[in-house]
Amino acid sequence: MTGSRALSFVVRAALLVAIAAACAPVDTESGTVERLFAERRSNVEVTVDGAVTRLLTDDAGPSGTHQRFIIQVAAATQTLLVDNNVDIGKRAPVAVGDTVRIRGEYVWNSEGGLVHFTHHDPQRTHEDGFIELRGVRYSRVGTLWGVLDSSPRRLRCERQAGCRTASLRA
Repeated sequence: MTGSRALSFVVRAALLVAIAAACAPVDTESGTVERLFAERRSNVEVTVDGAVTRLLTDDAGPSGTHQRFIIQVAAATQTLLVDNNVDIGKRAPVAVGDTVRIRGEYVWNSEGGLVHFTHHDPQRTHEDGFIELRGVRYSRVGTLWGVLDSSPRRLRCERQAGCRTASLRA
């Protein structure tokens, strides 16, 4: 390998490492959501454990109807608004006091922030999210997989023509 090719390889490898680090999942175990709030950062994938403290009315807008509720982040003073698009994702039957795990995109606001994209992304431009309640994951409307965790079999099945999934709707 010539000197310029070796340098080019090293630069590409360093770039890939930097991109991979930026895309790594973020977790609340280390206080990440609190750090994101303090740094006023947005558009970061997070997984958050917390307790439902308040149910809000649905919000209908141009991007669909959103189920909204507030959670108290586990082991933190911070609260988050969960903004779940029920036209794309599955409504989670949460109640005040329920413990939930939320996976989605954190967006900063002055009240603690919000988490949206708590559902699959039909355009496949965004990492899929979920709401987990009592061991059941709510992510996708209309299929059995909407309330089950992602599995390699399901992912293979979705890519095959004629593959069917069981419907949850009557």
